[in-house]
Amino acid sequence: MRTKFLLTAVCIFCSTYSFAEELFDVVVVGGGAAGLAAAVSAAENGSKVILLEKGLRVGGNAYFSGGYYNAVDPELQKKAGIQDSEELFVKQMLESGAGKNDPEIVKTMVKEALPTLNWLKSKGLKFQEGITESFGGEWRRSFKPISPDGQGYIQVLLNDALKRNVEIRTSAAVQEITRDNKGKVRQVRYLDKKNNKQTVEARKGIILAAGGFGANLELVGEISPDLGTLGTDNFVKNTGEVMLSAQKIGAKLVNLEEIECLPGAREEGATRSRLHGDTSRFILIDAKGKRFIREDASRSQIRDAVLRLPKKMAFILVDSEGLRSYSKLVQRDTIRSIEAGDVIMGDTLEEIAEKMNIPAESLKRTVTAYNESVVNQIDPLGKDPKKLVYSLKTPPFYIGFAPMAIHNTLGGLAIDTRARVLDERGSPIPGLYAAGEITGLTHGANRLGGNGLTEALTFGRLAGKNCSQND
Repeated sequence: MRTKFLLTAVCIFCSTYSFAEELFDVVVVGGGAAGLAAAVSAAENGSKVILLEKGLRVGGNAYFSGGYYNAVDPELQKKAGIQDSEELFVKQMLESGAGKNDPEIVKTMVKEALPTLNWLKSKGLKFQEGITESFGGEWRRSFKPISPDGQGYIQVLLNDALKRNVEIRTSAAVQEITRDNKGKVRQVRYLDKKNNKQTVEARKGIILAAGGFGANLELVGEISPDLGTLGTDNFVKNTGEVMLSAQKIGAKLVNLEEIECLPGAREEGATRSRLHGDTSRFILIDAKGKRFIREDASRSQIRDAVLRLPKKMAFILVDSEGLRSYSKLVQRDTIRSIEAGDVIMGDTLEEIAEKMNIPAESLKRTVTAYNESVVNQIDPLGKDPKKLVYSLKTPPFYIGFAPMAIHNTLGGLAIDTRARVLDERGSPIPGLYAAGEITGLTHGANRLGGNGLTEALTFGRLAGKNCSQND
Protein backbone atom coordinates (compact mmCIF):
# COMPACT_ATOMS: atom_id res chain seq x y z
CA MET A 1 0.00 0.00 0.00
CA ARG A 2 1.29 3.44 -0.90
CA THR A 3 0.32 6.48 1.08
CA LYS A 4 0.52 10.16 0.36
CA PHE A 5 3.75 10.17 2.39
CA LEU A 6 5.48 7.43 0.43
CA LEU A 7 6.81 8.06 -3.03
CA THR A 8 5.25 6.22 -5.96
CA ALA A 9 8.40 6.74 -8.02
CA VAL A 10 12.07 7.03 -7.21
CA CYS A 11 14.31 9.73 -8.64
CA ILE A 12 17.80 8.58 -7.78
CA PHE A 13 19.66 11.55 -9.22
CA CYS A 14 16.93 14.14 -8.74
CA SER A 15 19.15 16.29 -6.49
CA THR A 16 22.02 18.28 -7.84
CA TYR A 17 25.37 17.30 -6.38
CA SER A 18 27.73 20.21 -5.81
CA PHE A 19 30.95 20.77 -3.91
CA ALA A 20 30.41 21.31 -0.19
CA GLU A 21 32.72 23.49 1.87
CA GLU A 22 32.58 21.09 4.83
CA LEU A 23 34.11 17.68 4.19
CA PHE A 24 34.13 14.77 6.64
CA ASP A 25 34.93 11.10 6.27
CA VAL A 26 31.64 10.00 7.79
CA VAL A 27 28.36 11.85 8.34
CA VAL A 28 26.00 10.34 10.92
CA VAL A 29 22.35 11.42 10.89
CA GLY A 30 20.70 10.97 14.29
CA GLY A 31 22.02 11.17 17.84
CA GLY A 32 20.29 8.30 19.63
CA ALA A 33 21.92 5.02 20.67
CA ALA A 34 22.50 3.87 17.09
CA GLY A 35 23.87 7.22 15.92
CA LEU A 36 26.23 7.70 18.85
CA ALA A 37 27.47 4.10 18.58
CA ALA A 38 28.07 4.62 14.85
CA ALA A 39 29.89 7.92 15.41
CA VAL A 40 32.16 6.47 18.11
CA SER A 41 32.86 3.35 16.07
CA ALA A 42 33.70 5.36 12.96
CA ALA A 43 35.95 7.70 14.94
CA GLU A 44 37.85 4.91 16.66
CA ASN A 45 38.43 3.40 13.22
CA GLY A 46 40.21 6.55 12.11
CA SER A 47 37.45 8.62 10.52
CA LYS A 48 36.73 12.31 10.86
CA VAL A 49 33.06 12.30 11.91
CA ILE A 50 30.17 14.73 12.18
CA LEU A 51 26.85 13.84 13.81
CA LEU A 52 23.68 15.76 12.95
CA GLU A 53 20.80 15.59 15.45
CA LYS A 54 17.39 17.09 14.74
CA GLY A 55 16.54 17.66 18.41
CA LEU A 56 17.95 20.05 20.98
CA ARG A 57 19.97 17.25 22.54
CA VAL A 58 21.20 13.78 21.74
CA GLY A 59 19.55 10.66 23.14
CA GLY A 60 16.42 10.01 21.10
CA ASN A 61 14.15 7.16 22.16
CA ALA A 62 17.06 5.38 23.84
CA TYR A 63 17.26 8.01 26.58
CA PHE A 64 13.73 7.11 27.75
CA SER A 65 13.96 3.38 27.12
CA GLY A 66 13.87 0.75 29.84
CA GLY A 67 17.60 0.23 29.36
CA TYR A 68 17.44 -3.53 28.77
CA TYR A 69 20.07 -5.00 26.44
CA ASN A 70 19.89 -8.61 25.26
CA ALA A 71 22.92 -10.81 24.70
CA VAL A 72 23.89 -14.43 25.11
CA ASP A 73 26.70 -14.62 27.67
CA PRO A 74 27.11 -18.35 28.40
CA GLU A 75 29.51 -17.88 31.32
CA LEU A 76 27.36 -15.42 33.27
CA GLN A 77 24.08 -17.10 32.36
CA LYS A 78 25.33 -20.53 33.43
CA LYS A 79 26.26 -19.12 36.84
CA ALA A 80 22.68 -17.81 37.13
CA GLY A 81 21.23 -21.19 36.18
CA ILE A 82 20.12 -20.01 32.73
CA GLN A 83 20.54 -22.33 29.77
CA ASP A 84 20.84 -20.20 26.65
CA SER A 85 22.53 -20.17 23.27
CA GLU A 86 22.85 -18.00 20.19
CA GLU A 87 20.87 -20.63 18.29
CA LEU A 88 17.95 -20.33 20.73
CA PHE A 89 18.05 -16.53 20.56
CA VAL A 90 17.94 -16.62 16.75
CA LYS A 91 15.12 -19.19 16.81
CA GLN A 92 13.01 -17.06 19.16
CA MET A 93 13.53 -13.92 17.06
CA LEU A 94 12.58 -15.65 13.83
CA GLU A 95 9.50 -17.25 15.37
CA SER A 96 8.48 -13.93 16.90
CA GLY A 97 9.09 -12.15 13.59
CA ALA A 98 6.61 -14.43 11.76
CA GLY A 99 8.77 -14.71 8.65
CA LYS A 100 9.16 -10.97 8.19
CA ASN A 101 12.70 -10.58 9.53
CA ASP A 102 15.83 -11.54 7.64
CA PRO A 103 17.59 -14.61 9.12
CA GLU A 104 21.05 -13.32 8.25
CA ILE A 105 20.36 -9.93 9.85
CA VAL A 106 19.08 -11.71 12.96
CA LYS A 107 22.13 -13.98 13.13
CA THR A 108 24.43 -10.97 12.78
CA MET A 109 22.74 -9.10 15.62
CA VAL A 110 22.82 -12.12 17.92
CA LYS A 111 26.47 -12.92 17.12
CA GLU A 112 27.62 -9.33 17.60
CA ALA A 113 25.50 -8.56 20.69
CA LEU A 114 28.02 -9.82 23.25
CA PRO A 115 31.04 -8.14 21.60
CA THR A 116 29.04 -4.92 21.57
CA LEU A 117 28.14 -5.36 25.25
CA ASN A 118 31.81 -5.83 26.08
CA TRP A 119 32.65 -2.80 23.91
CA LEU A 120 30.24 -0.71 26.00
CA LYS A 121 31.74 -2.05 29.23
CA SER A 122 35.21 -1.15 27.99
CA LYS A 123 34.05 2.45 27.66
CA GLY A 124 32.94 2.57 31.28
CA LEU A 125 29.29 1.56 31.18
CA LYS A 126 28.50 -0.34 34.37
CA PHE A 127 25.71 -2.89 34.58
CA GLN A 128 23.65 -4.22 37.46
CA GLU A 129 24.49 -7.62 38.85
CA GLY A 130 22.35 -10.46 37.61
CA ILE A 131 20.53 -11.17 34.39
CA THR A 132 16.88 -10.38 33.96
CA GLU A 133 14.14 -10.37 31.32
CA SER A 134 12.48 -7.40 29.72
CA PHE A 135 8.70 -7.23 29.19
CA GLY A 136 8.10 -9.30 26.05
CA GLY A 137 11.67 -10.60 26.02
CA GLU A 138 10.76 -14.32 26.28
CA TRP A 139 14.05 -15.29 28.00
CA ARG A 140 16.40 -14.22 30.77
CA ARG A 141 19.20 -12.65 28.74
CA SER A 142 18.74 -8.95 29.53
CA PHE A 143 21.50 -6.77 30.98
CA LYS A 144 20.59 -3.46 32.59
CA PRO A 145 22.90 -0.54 33.40
CA ILE A 146 23.16 0.84 36.92
CA SER A 147 22.18 4.26 35.58
CA PRO A 148 18.43 4.94 35.10
CA ASP A 149 16.75 3.57 31.98
CA GLY A 150 18.77 4.22 28.81
CA GLN A 151 20.61 7.28 30.07
CA GLY A 152 23.86 5.45 30.76
CA TYR A 153 24.31 4.34 27.16
CA ILE A 154 23.87 7.90 25.92
CA GLN A 155 26.20 9.49 28.46
CA VAL A 156 29.01 6.97 27.99
CA LEU A 157 28.87 7.12 24.20
CA LEU A 158 28.55 10.90 24.16
CA ASN A 159 31.62 11.26 26.37
CA ASP A 160 33.55 8.88 24.16
CA ALA A 161 32.45 10.69 20.99
CA LEU A 162 33.64 14.03 22.38
CA LYS A 163 36.99 12.54 23.40
CA ARG A 164 37.42 11.37 19.81
CA ASN A 165 36.62 14.84 18.43
CA VAL A 166 33.32 13.87 16.84
CA GLU A 167 31.62 17.10 15.88
CA ILE A 168 28.03 17.11 17.16
CA ARG A 169 25.47 19.57 15.86
CA THR A 170 22.01 19.66 17.37
CA SER A 171 18.91 21.37 15.94
CA ALA A 172 20.13 20.11 12.56
CA ALA A 173 17.08 18.87 10.64
CA VAL A 174 18.17 16.85 7.61
CA GLN A 175 16.15 17.71 4.51
CA GLU A 176 17.89 15.86 1.70
CA ILE A 177 20.47 13.20 0.86
CA THR A 178 22.22 13.40 -2.51
CA ARG A 179 24.23 11.07 -4.77
CA ASP A 180 27.01 12.01 -7.15
CA ASN A 181 27.07 11.23 -10.87
CA LYS A 182 28.53 7.79 -10.13
CA GLY A 183 25.67 6.94 -7.79
CA LYS A 184 27.58 7.17 -4.51
CA VAL A 185 25.85 8.91 -1.63
CA ARG A 186 27.82 12.06 -0.95
CA GLN A 187 26.00 14.90 0.75
CA VAL A 188 23.50 15.72 3.46
CA ARG A 189 21.58 18.97 3.38
CA TYR A 190 20.04 20.25 6.57
CA LEU A 191 18.50 23.27 8.27
CA ASP A 192 20.47 24.64 11.19
CA LYS A 193 19.03 26.16 14.37
CA LYS A 194 18.65 29.51 12.59
CA ASN A 195 16.78 27.82 9.73
CA ASN A 196 19.69 28.35 7.35
CA LYS A 197 20.38 25.70 4.70
CA GLN A 198 23.69 23.88 5.20
CA THR A 199 25.48 21.10 3.33
CA VAL A 200 28.09 18.62 4.53
CA GLU A 201 29.90 16.10 2.38
CA ALA A 202 31.06 12.60 3.28
CA ARG A 203 34.19 11.17 1.70
CA LYS A 204 33.55 7.61 2.88
CA GLY A 205 29.83 7.46 3.56
CA ILE A 206 26.68 8.50 5.38
CA ILE A 207 25.08 6.56 8.25
CA LEU A 208 21.35 7.03 8.81
CA ALA A 209 20.35 6.51 12.45
CA ALA A 210 17.47 8.97 12.78
CA GLY A 211 15.01 6.59 14.45
CA GLY A 212 11.58 5.51 13.32
CA PHE A 213 8.35 7.40 12.66
CA GLY A 214 6.43 6.60 15.84
CA ALA A 215 5.86 10.28 16.68
CA ASN A 216 4.31 10.94 13.26
CA LEU A 217 0.76 9.79 13.99
CA GLU A 218 -0.47 11.00 10.63
CA LEU A 219 1.99 8.70 8.86
CA VAL A 220 1.18 5.88 11.28
CA GLY A 221 -2.52 6.34 10.46
CA GLU A 222 -1.85 6.30 6.73
CA ILE A 223 -0.02 2.99 7.04
CA SER A 224 -2.12 1.36 9.80
CA PRO A 225 -5.45 3.18 10.23
CA ASP A 226 -6.35 1.27 13.43
CA LEU A 227 -3.27 2.69 15.17
CA GLY A 228 -3.39 6.28 14.01
CA THR A 229 -5.72 7.36 16.81
CA LEU A 230 -3.48 6.06 19.59
CA GLY A 231 -1.05 8.09 21.63
CA THR A 232 2.71 7.72 21.41
CA ASP A 233 5.57 7.52 23.89
CA ASN A 234 8.16 8.36 21.22
CA PHE A 235 10.74 11.09 21.20
CA VAL A 236 8.92 13.94 19.42
CA LYS A 237 11.52 14.19 16.63
CA ASN A 238 10.97 10.60 15.45
CA THR A 239 8.86 11.56 12.45
CA GLY A 240 10.39 9.62 9.54
CA GLU A 241 11.63 12.35 7.19
CA VAL A 242 15.12 10.87 6.90
CA MET A 243 13.72 7.46 6.00
CA LEU A 244 11.61 9.04 3.27
CA SER A 245 14.59 11.06 2.03
CA ALA A 246 16.51 7.81 1.63
CA GLN A 247 13.61 6.30 -0.28
CA LYS A 248 13.75 9.27 -2.60
CA ILE A 249 17.26 8.33 -3.70
CA GLY A 250 16.40 4.66 -4.23
CA ALA A 251 16.37 2.97 -0.82
CA LYS A 252 13.97 0.10 -0.29
CA LEU A 253 11.40 0.29 2.53
CA VAL A 254 10.11 -2.88 4.21
CA ASN A 255 7.60 -3.88 6.90
CA LEU A 256 6.25 -0.37 7.52
CA GLU A 257 2.95 -1.83 8.70
CA GLU A 258 4.64 -3.54 11.65
CA ILE A 259 4.17 -1.07 14.49
CA GLU A 260 4.76 -2.01 18.12
CA CYS A 261 2.64 -0.74 21.01
CA LEU A 262 3.10 -0.78 24.78
CA PRO A 263 0.92 0.41 27.65
CA GLY A 264 0.90 4.20 27.56
CA ALA A 265 -0.87 7.24 28.92
CA ARG A 266 -4.68 7.47 28.80
CA GLU A 267 -4.63 10.83 27.14
CA GLU A 268 -2.33 13.68 26.31
CA GLY A 269 -0.84 15.12 29.47
CA ALA A 270 -1.61 12.05 31.59
CA THR A 271 1.19 10.05 33.18
CA ARG A 272 2.18 6.69 31.77
CA SER A 273 1.67 3.69 34.03
CA ARG A 274 4.87 1.63 33.97
CA LEU A 275 3.75 -1.36 36.00
CA HIS A 276 4.46 -3.79 33.14
CA GLY A 277 7.91 -4.91 34.23
CA ASP A 278 8.85 -8.51 34.98
CA THR A 279 6.09 -10.68 33.47
CA SER A 280 6.06 -12.84 36.60
CA ARG A 281 5.08 -9.85 38.75
CA PHE A 282 1.87 -8.49 37.21
CA ILE A 283 -1.39 -9.50 35.56
CA LEU A 284 -3.39 -7.86 32.80
CA ILE A 285 -7.14 -7.55 33.32
CA ASP A 286 -10.09 -6.05 31.47
CA ALA A 287 -12.86 -3.75 32.71
CA LYS A 288 -14.73 -6.79 34.09
CA GLY A 289 -11.80 -7.71 36.31
CA LYS A 290 -10.82 -10.76 34.24
CA ARG A 291 -7.53 -11.76 32.67
CA PHE A 292 -7.83 -11.87 28.89
CA ILE A 293 -4.34 -12.86 27.72
CA ARG A 294 -1.21 -14.40 29.18
CA GLU A 295 1.19 -11.71 30.31
CA ASP A 296 4.16 -13.34 28.57
CA ALA A 297 2.52 -13.23 25.15
CA SER A 298 4.33 -11.34 22.42
CA ARG A 299 3.99 -7.57 22.35
CA SER A 300 2.05 -7.74 19.08
CA GLN A 301 -0.38 -10.29 20.57
CA ILE A 302 -0.92 -8.12 23.64
CA ARG A 303 -1.41 -5.06 21.45
CA ASP A 304 -4.10 -6.76 19.37
CA ALA A 305 -5.83 -8.21 22.42
CA VAL A 306 -6.04 -4.82 24.15
CA LEU A 307 -7.30 -3.12 21.00
CA ARG A 308 -10.16 -5.63 20.87
CA LEU A 309 -11.33 -4.68 24.38
CA PRO A 310 -14.19 -2.20 24.97
CA LYS A 311 -12.75 1.31 24.81
CA LYS A 312 -9.40 -0.37 23.94
CA MET A 313 -8.49 -0.21 27.62
CA ALA A 314 -6.76 -2.75 29.85
CA PHE A 315 -5.46 -2.53 33.42
CA ILE A 316 -2.24 -3.74 35.06
CA LEU A 317 -2.27 -5.07 38.61
CA VAL A 318 0.75 -5.62 40.90
CA ASP A 319 1.16 -6.00 44.63
CA SER A 320 3.67 -4.18 46.84
CA GLU A 321 6.34 -6.87 46.50
CA GLY A 322 6.05 -6.62 42.74
CA LEU A 323 6.41 -2.85 42.74
CA ARG A 324 9.42 -3.02 45.06
CA SER A 325 11.10 -5.40 42.61
CA TYR A 326 10.98 -2.72 39.89
CA SER A 327 13.60 -0.03 39.42
CA LYS A 328 13.66 3.06 41.61
CA LEU A 329 12.71 5.12 38.57
CA VAL A 330 9.56 3.05 37.94
CA GLN A 331 8.67 3.31 41.63
CA ARG A 332 9.09 7.08 41.43
CA ASP A 333 6.94 7.27 38.31
CA THR A 334 4.29 5.13 40.01
CA ILE A 335 4.07 7.61 42.87
CA ARG A 336 3.60 10.40 40.34
CA SER A 337 0.91 8.36 38.58
CA ILE A 338 -0.90 7.84 41.89
CA GLU A 339 -0.87 11.58 42.48
CA ALA A 340 -2.23 12.14 38.96
CA GLY A 341 -4.94 9.48 39.31
CA ASP A 342 -3.49 7.20 36.63
CA VAL A 343 -2.56 4.50 39.15
CA ILE A 344 -4.77 3.54 42.10
CA MET A 345 -3.35 2.19 45.36
CA GLY A 346 -5.39 0.34 47.95
CA ASP A 347 -4.98 -1.97 50.92
CA THR A 348 -7.55 -4.40 49.53
CA LEU A 349 -8.67 -5.61 46.14
CA GLU A 350 -12.15 -4.37 46.96
CA GLU A 351 -10.82 -0.86 47.50
CA ILE A 352 -8.98 -0.59 44.19
CA ALA A 353 -11.85 -2.27 42.33
CA GLU A 354 -14.30 0.30 43.64
CA LYS A 355 -12.03 3.19 42.72
CA MET A 356 -11.52 1.79 39.21
CA ASN A 357 -15.19 0.88 38.74
CA ILE A 358 -14.28 -2.79 38.27
CA PRO A 359 -16.50 -5.56 39.73
CA ALA A 360 -14.84 -6.40 43.04
CA GLU A 361 -15.92 -10.03 43.25
CA SER A 362 -14.72 -10.69 39.73
CA LEU A 363 -11.33 -9.14 40.48
CA LYS A 364 -10.98 -11.17 43.68
CA ARG A 365 -11.81 -14.40 41.82
CA THR A 366 -9.28 -13.53 39.13
CA VAL A 367 -6.48 -12.91 41.63
CA THR A 368 -7.34 -16.03 43.61
CA ALA A 369 -7.31 -18.13 40.45
CA TYR A 370 -4.00 -16.64 39.36
CA ASN A 371 -2.41 -17.31 42.74
CA GLU A 372 -3.59 -20.92 42.50
CA SER A 373 -1.97 -21.12 39.07
CA VAL A 374 1.32 -20.02 40.63
CA VAL A 375 1.04 -22.79 43.23
CA ASN A 376 -0.07 -25.45 40.73
CA GLN A 377 2.23 -24.24 37.93
CA ILE A 378 -0.62 -24.48 35.42
CA ASP A 379 -2.22 -21.38 33.87
CA PRO A 380 -5.50 -21.71 31.90
CA LEU A 381 -4.30 -18.92 29.58
CA GLY A 382 -1.03 -20.72 28.89
CA LYS A 383 1.51 -18.58 30.76
CA ASP A 384 4.89 -20.27 30.87
CA PRO A 385 5.34 -22.08 34.23
CA LYS A 386 8.75 -20.38 34.53
CA LYS A 387 6.85 -17.08 34.73
CA LEU A 388 4.40 -18.41 37.34
CA VAL A 389 6.64 -17.45 40.24
CA TYR A 390 5.01 -14.77 42.40
CA SER A 391 1.51 -14.65 43.85
CA LEU A 392 -0.29 -11.31 44.13
CA LYS A 393 -1.09 -11.19 47.82
CA THR A 394 0.95 -8.49 49.60
CA PRO A 395 -0.87 -5.17 50.12
CA PRO A 396 -1.02 -2.46 49.18
CA PHE A 397 -2.12 -3.30 45.65
CA TYR A 398 -1.56 -1.06 42.64
CA ILE A 399 -3.65 -0.94 39.49
CA GLY A 400 -2.93 1.27 36.50
CA PHE A 401 -4.63 2.15 33.23
CA ALA A 402 -3.05 0.34 30.29
CA PRO A 403 -4.22 1.62 26.91
CA MET A 404 -1.96 0.99 23.93
CA ALA A 405 0.46 3.67 22.69
CA ILE A 406 2.85 3.65 19.74
CA HIS A 407 6.21 2.54 21.10
CA ASN A 408 8.32 1.40 18.16
CA THR A 409 8.11 1.21 14.38
CA LEU A 410 9.60 -2.08 13.25
CA GLY A 411 9.73 -1.33 9.52
CA GLY A 412 12.05 0.94 7.61
CA LEU A 413 15.12 0.79 5.39
CA ALA A 414 16.30 -2.57 4.08
CA ILE A 415 19.93 -3.25 5.03
CA ASP A 416 22.38 -6.13 4.71
CA THR A 417 24.57 -7.71 7.38
CA ARG A 418 27.18 -4.96 6.94
CA ALA A 419 24.50 -2.31 7.64
CA ARG A 420 24.55 -1.12 4.02
CA VAL A 421 21.25 0.29 2.76
CA LEU A 422 19.74 -1.69 -0.11
CA ASP A 423 17.90 -0.46 -3.17
CA GLU A 424 14.75 -1.99 -4.67
CA ARG A 425 16.87 -4.61 -6.50
CA GLY A 426 18.55 -5.67 -3.26
CA SER A 427 21.89 -4.10 -4.14
CA PRO A 428 23.80 -1.87 -1.68
CA ILE A 429 23.57 1.86 -2.34
CA PRO A 430 27.21 3.01 -2.47
CA GLY A 431 28.21 4.94 0.62
CA LEU A 432 24.88 4.63 2.46
CA TYR A 433 24.54 2.79 5.79
CA ALA A 434 21.81 2.62 8.42
CA ALA A 435 21.28 1.34 11.96
CA GLY A 436 18.59 1.25 14.62
CA GLU A 437 14.88 1.87 14.37
CA ILE A 438 15.14 3.46 10.93
CA THR A 439 15.83 -0.03 9.53
CA GLY A 440 13.24 -2.72 8.94
CA LEU A 441 14.53 -6.31 8.68
CA THR A 442 15.64 -7.16 12.23
CA HIS A 443 12.42 -7.75 14.17
CA GLY A 444 9.75 -8.61 11.61
CA ALA A 445 6.24 -8.73 13.06
CA ASN A 446 7.27 -8.39 16.71
CA ARG A 447 10.21 -7.01 18.68
CA LEU A 448 11.35 -9.02 21.68
CA GLY A 449 11.74 -6.81 24.74
CA GLY A 450 15.33 -5.66 25.10
CA ASN A 451 16.15 -6.07 21.41
CA GLY A 452 15.63 -2.41 20.54
CA LEU A 453 18.82 -1.24 22.22
CA THR A 454 20.63 -4.39 21.13
CA GLU A 455 19.80 -3.71 17.49
CA ALA A 456 20.63 0.00 17.69
CA LEU A 457 23.97 -0.38 19.46
CA THR A 458 25.13 -3.48 17.62
CA PHE A 459 24.34 -2.28 14.11
CA GLY A 460 25.45 1.23 15.01
CA ARG A 461 28.87 -0.15 15.94
CA LEU A 462 29.01 -2.25 12.76
CA ALA A 463 27.86 0.63 10.55
CA GLY A 464 30.55 2.93 11.93
CA LYS A 465 33.28 0.34 11.46
CA ASN A 466 32.22 -0.69 7.95
CA CYS A 467 31.60 2.84 6.72
CA SER A 468 35.06 3.87 7.92
CA GLN A 469 36.60 1.13 5.81
CA ASN A 470 34.69 2.27 2.72
CA ASP A 471 37.23 4.09 0.56
